[in-house]
Amino acid sequence: MRSAPTTLSAAEISRFHDEGYLIVRRAFSPDDALAMQHEWWSELSEAHGIRRDDRATWRPILGDLKRAKHSPIQQRIATPRVRGVIDDLLGAGNWRPPRDWGRALVTFPQPGAWDVPTELWHWDSPCGWHSNALNALFVVSFVGSVAARSGGTLLLSGSPRLLMRQEAALASDEWQGDAATRRDLFHRSHPWLMALAGKAPSPPDRIASFMEVETEIDGVPVRVVELTGEPGDMVFCHPTIVHCGGPNCGAQPRFMRIRQQVMTHTGRTLLSRSMHPRSGAIDVGRPPPRSDRSSPRH
Repeated sequence: MRSAPTTLSAAEISRFHDEGYLIVRRAFSPDDALAMQHEWWSELSEAHGIRRDDRATWRPILGDLKRAKHSPIQQRIATPRVRGVIDDLLGAGNWRPPRDWGRALVTFPQPGAWDVPTELWHWDSPCGWHSNALNALFVVSFVGSVAARSGGTLLLSGSPRLLMRQEAALASDEWQGDAATRRDLFHRSHPWLMALAGKAPSPPDRIASFMEVETEIDGVPVRVVELTGEPGDMVFCHPTIVHCGGPNCGAQPRFMRIRQQVMTHTGRTLLSRSMHPRSGAIDVGRPPPRSDRSSPRH
C-alpha cells in the first residue's frame, strides 16, 4: 500500500488521474533553469553556429542537443518538491531518479499562423503496463519561458482514461499489431478524434473546436491543452497521455526537457521484458521515426 501523499493534495492527485496531467509551478529553481538555458545557447553556438543575439542564425537543428542532455546541472531538477510529487504519484521508494531528465528540445520560431496539428498524435507507453498500477510518468521541464502558440507540447486531456477504457473493452486480438495500427484504431474510434488526427474533415476553426471546449467521448471529457510556462515549471503526465509537438509561431525558441518515462521498479522490469531482442524497439502508440528530425514529435 502506498503511503499518504506528502506534497500533493488529494484534489491535485484526483485531477491528475482525471485529466492525465498535473502542472507544478516553480518545481525547481528558475535560476537553475536559466543556467541550463545558458548552457544550451553555448552548445547551439559551438555545435550549430546559432547565436542568441543574432536572429538571422536561428534555424531548426537536426536532432536534439547532446551535451545538454547529460550536463550535470540538469540533476538540479530533482528538488525535494519534485521528488515529493513523484513519490505521491508512483509511491515512495518505488522508483529511482533517472540518469537524466530527458531530451533537450529546442524549437525555433517559424512563419505562418498557428493551428492545432493533425499529425503525430501518439503516446509513449503501453496501456497494459499501467492497468493495475501507475508504473511510469511522462515529465516535461521548462528550461525557458514558453508562451501560448510558441512551441509548447500539446496534450489531449483525459486521453489516458479514454485509452485505458477502450483497451479494456476490446478483445485482445484487436490490440495486436504495430504502433501505427494501434494509433489508427484509437483515432478512428470517434469522429472528434478522426478530425483531430486528420482522418476526417476538420471543423472550420480547429482551435475553438479542439481547445476551447470539452468534448465527451465514452464518458470521458477530452480537450487539447497547450503546455505553457516559465523556467522551473514542470508538468507530470500519465505515461499513456496522447500528445504531439506544437508549432512555434512565437518570438523566442522553445526550450523544454521531455523525459518520456520516469519508471517504477516494476515499470523497469516490464520495459526490459518488452525489448525486441534485435532492435530494442518497443511496440507502443508512438509514431514512426521521421527523416526530418528538425520537427520534434514532442
